[in-house]
Amino acid sequence: MTASPRPTPPTGPLRRARAFAGSLAGRLLGLTALAVLAGEVFIFAPALAGFHESWLRERIHLAQVASLALEVSPDLEIAQSLEDELLVNAQVQRVAMQRAGERILLLESPTVETLDDLVLYDYRRAGPARRFGWALDTLFAQEGRVLRVMARPQFESGDFIEVVLNEAPLKHAMYGFAIRFARVSMAILMVAGALMYIAMSLAFVTPMRDLTEAIERFRDKPEDVSIAFPRSTRGDEIGRAQRAAADMAEQVRNALRQKERLAALGAAVARIGHDLRNMLSTAQLVADRLAQSDDPTVRQLAPRLERTIDRAAGLASSTLKYGRADEAPPVLQRVRVSDAAEEAAADALIAFGGVDYKADIEPDLTCIADPDQLHRVLVNLARNAGQAMTEHARKDKTLLIRAARVEGRCEIEVIDHGPGVREALRGRLFEPWVSAAPEAGGAGLGLAIARELTRAMGGELQLTRTGAEGSTFKITLPAG
Repeated sequence: MTASPRPTPPTGPLRRARAFAGSLAGRLLGLTALAVLAGEVFIFAPALAGFHESWLRERIHLAQVASLALEVSPDLEIAQSLEDELLVNAQVQRVAMQRAGERILLLESPTVETLDDLVLYDYRRAGPARRFGWALDTLFAQEGRVLRVMARPQFESGDFIEVVLNEAPLKHAMYGFAIRFARVSMAILMVAGALMYIAMSLAFVTPMRDLTEAIERFRDKPEDVSIAFPRSTRGDEIGRAQRAAADMAEQVRNALRQKERLAALGAAVARIGHDLRNMLSTAQLVADRLAQSDDPTVRQLAPRLERTIDRAAGLASSTLKYGRADEAPPVLQRVRVSDAAEEAAADALIAFGGVDYKADIEPDLTCIADPDQLHRVLVNLARNAGQAMTEHARKDKTLLIRAARVEGRCEIEVIDHGPGVREALRGRLFEPWVSAAPEAGGAGLGLAIARELTRAMGGELQLTRTGAEGSTFKITLPAG
């Protein structure tokens, strides 16, 4: 089975035409053309209907003027030759008038058509829609029709005046009028449309195109300071977009500069941390040797020196680990909250012998999380709680983990009875390098990493309560 050949993409003028048709300028041009055509229709229709009615009313007026010759003649009679001449000048075949309910035949050509074959146009009760319909009827009707037109008299009293005439002269006159009017009106509308298109292009399309091109260039090279976004003084949405783009570009460039500086600083810190760990390893060996010294004072100070070296090594390791930012994406699955909390508490509180663990967890509660990452978050919070209650010699050294399902979410609270978080640190507690207990030698990265892991799992970590009675950290995750 042979594969069908792929259609070749358009090139050259066709490609440029398609690109223009899909652009804002092309769409504006299309809308302008539609507006011109719609304007032509709305102007042409009433003009054609008006010409149709004016032509017929002119015939009625001429016929009424011709009938006045009969009114002033003795015995209401004129020669047949004069009557024919009057009818020809008026371009009608019959003229009749109705007064006081009596219909009077004033003029009539010998070749007048019978009344059964006539098309009636009665202007006495016709509205605009019907008059427009009559105009279209005449424009597209077949040749050879005869019209019977009725209207109210203009020069004398009477119920109505009626004329009978051939439709052919009216039809030819309408063709000529339609062609002339269409040419003139279309030319005027095209000029007006072109001026409107140019004005709208200059006012809207050109600024938007310049802004779009600047954004695209900025997307490719955000560090290029030659790409400038003008701060427009316009008060409309385009001006607001231009000013917002200029502010955005400035903020992004500042962030990039700061990122470059932080990257350079991170590289320097990594090198320093690597060398520092080597030095600390040597110091650790020295401390081990000192612990074996015969001098009791040296043996007494050696454990303190070892603890100090361990803290320094832990600080260097956590700093390097956080700087790598190579955290694996979470593998989400159902996790039984009671099991995760018990395991985390056992691992975290092993170094704090006097701290008890208590659970208040809804039975069979599960959440959607990565088991390993949730364990790290809970261990971090539990270790901080145990450290806070141990170092400040609290009477109640109970770590309480409470969990329940609330409105489709799983809420896990880690509650301690420590001294609480200092007010100066509460707003920056989850920022890197901010430690709630700097005297313990922490790097201030535990809570920052815990929140980052929680958010990666689709949840949130926040401090909901703190004070002299203790602190409460709440983890919110999707419920299983």
